[in-house]
Amino acid sequence: MKDTKDYNYENPLQKNQHVMRSTEELQKIIDSKPRNWTKKDFRGEGKNNNTKILTRKETEREGLVFGIEGNKKRYQKNKLQCSVCGQFKSLKDFPDDKYGSSNGKRSNCSDCDTIRNRDYYYSHKK
Repeated sequence: MKDTKDYNYENPLQKNQHVMRSTEELQKIIDSKPRNWTKKDFRGEGKNNNTKILTRKETEREGLVFGIEGNKKRYQKNKLQCSVCGQFKSLKDFPDDKYGSSNGKRSNCSDCDTIRNRDYYYSHKK
């Protein structure tokens, strides 16, 4: 027994009582929810969900795979992901955008762009 009183009756050994959830448990929770949920939805700050399921530190943990990242252009090994077909292609396969995104390129590749333009042309041709 201590001679001095520290008035800590609830936790005399001074140990953290919170048990962290493992990455596997968090991934099961993420997989059980819809794929269109973002990290903010799991924190209760998003448009799809108002109840807090995970903490901010849990959503920022490395190794977790969320269904959606948000409205970002995806880069991988100096390649850009096409928004239509979803394939990663070289930047030279994307047409220039004069109205400009951050890199001056459109988000859909030349192949998908020609198909889209052809479909639009035939749908409006009379």
